[in-house]
Amino acid sequence: MNKRLRIWLAALAVLALLFYGGVGWLETSSMIGNNPRWRGMNRGPADFGLSGETVSFPSPDGIPLKAWWLPAAPASRGTVIVAHGIDHTRQVMLPRAVFLVQGGYDVLALDLRGHGESGGTVVSPGLLESRDILGAVRYVRSCGNNRPIAVLGVSYGAAATLIAAADSSEINAVVADGAFLSGRDVFEDINHHYLHDAGMKLWMRALFLGASCPGLIPATSLVYRLRTGIGLGPDLVTVMPAVRRIGIPVLLITGERDWIAPTAKTRQILAALPGHRNSLAIIPGALHDTTYSAAPEVYSGAVLKFLADNVR
Repeated sequence: MNKRLRIWLAALAVLALLFYGGVGWLETSSMIGNNPRWRGMNRGPADFGLSGETVSFPSPDGIPLKAWWLPAAPASRGTVIVAHGIDHTRQVMLPRAVFLVQGGYDVLALDLRGHGESGGTVVSPGLLESRDILGAVRYVRSCGNNRPIAVLGVSYGAAATLIAAADSSEINAVVADGAFLSGRDVFEDINHHYLHDAGMKLWMRALFLGASCPGLIPATSLVYRLRTGIGLGPDLVTVMPAVRRIGIPVLLITGERDWIAPTAKTRQILAALPGHRNSLAIIPGALHDTTYSAAPEVYSGAVLKFLADNVR
């Protein structure tokens, strides 16, 4: 190999390192740090006719968490722990809390780490957040509450509930709304959507085309591990190993028009679940994270029926 070729190869290696390292840094920066837009809240239980109190407890790895305890009256059938999606706080779960409380269930509306009033500056596609779900379960039991516990999560909160359900014998049922197979799937489906969006400007299409380069997902996972010490794996967290270990009933909810966590992939999760008490609810016309607002009666009916059948 002549000297000129070695120089060119070295230059290419440096450029590749800078490109993949730079993109990995940018991608992981959205999961690391104190993000102000994840913190603000302007509504509370009283705005929805609910009464309750703010409670505090830690996750198993020591992150301080905040939640609203919203009791059913006069008697409770069980407790439902509700978990929001990324870029939201526990206040977005209050409309769901209304029909759950009215249906006879105590609700613990949780701020996942890095969001709302909870601590933490590192988030993940559901892996770390599953610890927050486990902390919420532990809190409910520490209050002397021995009634059944169900969990209801949205988007990455749904991924967290699936992972937590595989690791806890205290959870009796799961409602996973907009769960995704893996962080890699979300990344690729978002890129695919925008690359084929006819209304996308050329420069933005170029950005998404660049984000489709081979090797960006492993690079992002590596940079995340270097920055946090936490391994997300080559798929940026996949729920499938956990899903195959879940021995309790699961209701999967998906939006008919969801392109972030498409219905076809929700069916893959359903097929991987053991047992025969699992079900799927497809909300007509709904996009990702709009399943409840698109059809409140359909949504609440499916959830309450599932809980009535499986949380006793």
